[in-house]
Amino acid sequence: RAHDDRFNAMVNKIDLNKKRPNKIQIIDVTGRGGDGSGETRAPKDLGTQLSFDIEGWRDSIYAKIVNKVGERRYWETWAKDVAEIAQQHIVRIKGLLADTESAAAQEFDTFLEGLRGNLNDGITKDDAVEMLAQHLITRPVFDALFGGYDFAATNPVAQAMERMLAVLDEHALDNENASLEKFYASVRARVEGVDNAEGRQRIIIELYDKFFATAFKKTVDKLGIVYTPVEIVDFILNSADQVLRAEFGQGLTDEGVHILDGFTGTGTFMVRLLQSGLIKPEDLARKYANELHANEILLLAYYIAAVNIETTYHDIMRGSVGDDTPYEPFPGLILTDTFQSWEADDKLDLDVFPENNERLEKLKALPITVIIGNPPYSAGQDSANDNNQNERYPHLDAEIRATYTERSAAESKFKLYDSYIRAIKWATLRISDCGVIAFVTNGGFIDSNTADGMRKTLADEFSSIHVFNLRGNARTAGEQRRKEGGTVFDAGSRATVAITVLVKRPGKNPPATIHYTDVGDYLTRQEKLDAVAEARGLAGLVGTIGISPNDAGDWLNQRSNDFSTFQPVADAAGVFGARTMGVVTNRDAWVYGSSSGGVIRSIRRATETYEADRLGSRQTLDKSLISWSAGLERRLKTGQSAPEVTGDRIVPATYRPFFKQRLYFAEFWNQQVSQVLRDTFRPSSGGSLGIYQVGAGSEVPFSVLMVDNVPDLHVTGAGSGGQVFLRTRLEQAGADGTLSFDTDDDVIDGYRRIDNITDEALRRFHAAYGSAITKDDIFFYVYGLLHSPDYRETYAADLKKMLPRIPLVEDAQPFIDTGRKLSELHLGYESVTPYPLAGHDVEGPAVDAAYEFFRVEKMRFGKPTAAQKAAGENKDRSTIIYNDRITLTGIPEAAYRYMLGSRSAVEWIIDRYQVKTDKDSGIVNDPNDWSREVNDPRYIIDLLARIVTVSLETMQLVDALPKLTIRADQAR
Repeated sequence: RAHDDRFNAMVNKIDLNKKRPNKIQIIDVTGRGGDGSGETRAPKDLGTQLSFDIEGWRDSIYAKIVNKVGERRYWETWAKDVAEIAQQHIVRIKGLLADTESAAAQEFDTFLEGLRGNLNDGITKDDAVEMLAQHLITRPVFDALFGGYDFAATNPVAQAMERMLAVLDEHALDNENASLEKFYASVRARVEGVDNAEGRQRIIIELYDKFFATAFKKTVDKLGIVYTPVEIVDFILNSADQVLRAEFGQGLTDEGVHILDGFTGTGTFMVRLLQSGLIKPEDLARKYANELHANEILLLAYYIAAVNIETTYHDIMRGSVGDDTPYEPFPGLILTDTFQSWEADDKLDLDVFPENNERLEKLKALPITVIIGNPPYSAGQDSANDNNQNERYPHLDAEIRATYTERSAAESKFKLYDSYIRAIKWATLRISDCGVIAFVTNGGFIDSNTADGMRKTLADEFSSIHVFNLRGNARTAGEQRRKEGGTVFDAGSRATVAITVLVKRPGKNPPATIHYTDVGDYLTRQEKLDAVAEARGLAGLVGTIGISPNDAGDWLNQRSNDFSTFQPVADAAGVFGARTMGVVTNRDAWVYGSSSGGVIRSIRRATETYEADRLGSRQTLDKSLISWSAGLERRLKTGQSAPEVTGDRIVPATYRPFFKQRLYFAEFWNQQVSQVLRDTFRPSSGGSLGIYQVGAGSEVPFSVLMVDNVPDLHVTGAGSGGQVFLRTRLEQAGADGTLSFDTDDDVIDGYRRIDNITDEALRRFHAAYGSAITKDDIFFYVYGLLHSPDYRETYAADLKKMLPRIPLVEDAQPFIDTGRKLSELHLGYESVTPYPLAGHDVEGPAVDAAYEFFRVEKMRFGKPTAAQKAAGENKDRSTIIYNDRITLTGIPEAAYRYMLGSRSAVEWIIDRYQVKTDKDSGIVNDPNDWSREVNDPRYIIDLLARIVTVSLETMQLVDALPKLTIRADQAR
């Protein structure tokens, strides 16, 4: 404390972004002992060295540093306070509006209609109140950022906000901001001495990332707003200029070239364009006043964009003209919902935001040549509890239906209405028959099943298409995830990211010339951004290839020509007469669990909440009390009562590979259950065997797994939902009480058991292999074939895009035999002989204490040996630390070859058998409860050893399969 200046100087040098050690070392360089005796030690001792774990109190240390020096990287700490203060503002504003007959309430109604006219009809009273609260809180931020410029007095939207606040007695409302004075002071301190646009831009980035995105997270999440790295912004701007010159003989600087950023965010694209030199100095004033346009829907981002663009322009002009250059507001910036603005029924606002509306109407009348930007990525809310739905745009969505959707062969097409796909369709319509679109977006459309119609349409609508795939798909796993590398948006995105430039040139007949560049495997985020910066636009890319789409609309990973000639795995003429998806719950934490009692308690809590809401005409949004979904909300709105919670609804389910759970199998609490699944696995039905297959278009590699109970939609991981091909199925009697089929299959309680292998399949197999083949043989043939490495490798692209097709091989028997053995192994995994791992045979205490002795919190791999470290490995997969009492060693590396999706079977056990607490509901799923359910304290440790055996034996069987020799005669 006696050396505050030294301490502050030291703290200011700390780079808190650097990787921190797990230990911190404190050295007593004074030579005095901890007892205060002052005894001097020998110099070689270097004082007392103390090492201790810092995890528990590290954040407290950082908080103290922040309080001491106002570190800008901790603005998110203030953001948490802001969220509370914003709520206080909201409560007080609503209180002032409670009297609906008051002048304030009537003025607010006019204000609300004005917002709807400028944005969209989805703006609610609560949204409008929140915007006023945001304005109150953030106005001092802009005052701090841009001292000497009265933003609130000159910006047309801010002026409207100020007028509304004046009616509400702003001074009383503004009192809440007093507690934020330290935050505002920290902003002022941060900008002190910064007199250039580049420095101010860095501060704005920090503010947006660390403050706004945290303080108003719900709004940011809904609109999918992330900050675009400047390397990508510059690449897009340069690319737009390059293709404009190459295709049309003019550049961004030329007169008449109107440039629009329809989703400007904080204005980075316009700022970088002004700074880039792509606009000649003599053209700058004209472009700024007439030919540059930017739209933004989020009030906070709009404010930042305004001051960001305006002060950048002012600095540039002051540098070239002189310090007395007058400040010019940017007339091209509009607060609007870009999608809604071009809807046929878009409202006009002539009263509240007249200047903003005038700008919009002027823009809509202009011929737009170039559209640039980073469109919103949001596909919708994660949960109905979020009350954060995306808007609907009837005209725009109708255009998507008539093109992308109509031409798609995919079964599920809802993702074609993702915001970024809407943005591509919107931009296509805006540039009419001539122009350039340059976007950075989710890159899923490049190769996804759903986007096949979109790819076909783009190839027909544009003369040339350039795609720079930056990869980074975080929804993959294993080796593929490592190949994907870092995501250029850091934590802002988990999807593939691509820069796409679309060019429309009159007179060029379709299809488009498609140019594709892949950034490469295993690159970090920074390495990717460095590659983008080095290329400086499309002209600088290396490794670009041309793509010729096939008839199915494939660009990458084009499917085989012969695959379509094989018999479908399931349809009227397929091997299986019916297929079904796994169960979709939309509330896994509530309906799945390791103990029946735990699941019953969760469902009772949700039922009590639902019934209280139904009777009280409200909807509880507390995620700890209930998890809403679209189906459950519909039931609430129609007044449907929740059924009684009963134990007979609990059934065993396959949630993940070799991970059984108790499932509350009831249509009311399960979002989507097919009739086939519900009938076949109804209690006491006897169930059926089924082949679960990861969904076509999934992010994870193709795999199959035999199941004999209810499968989840995502047994082998996230991505498109999996399909199940049942050996038999049950169908209910007809409405008149008669059975719907008149064969002699089994009848169970009014349900008839149907053989799901078709007679057509049996006919084909008999023709190929003789009449000794049975339907069971066909079932196991399919399971064996779908494990064939040759089959999976040869038809990898096909299996990613569509359901399997089943060829006839020269010799079917090896595939039948292997399929049968694999089925027995995968269904009987709980009874196979455990692999003799060292440490597995440990004897636990008596039964009551054994459950605690063998209890698992979270298994983990051992630390790498020196040799493994030298080889670049970060763990020892031959060793698993089971708990703090038991370590298992001797796991063969070959066991990890058996992959189910992106994980090996062994890794699935490690992943699933750990205690997990659901963040939203607080529900704890403890896999140790399953051990008690089955009365076996050793269940988990034995299971791990058994799955090692299963993995090794699976790969032995798979490796022994013959090469895939397909019969020449595949006639159906």
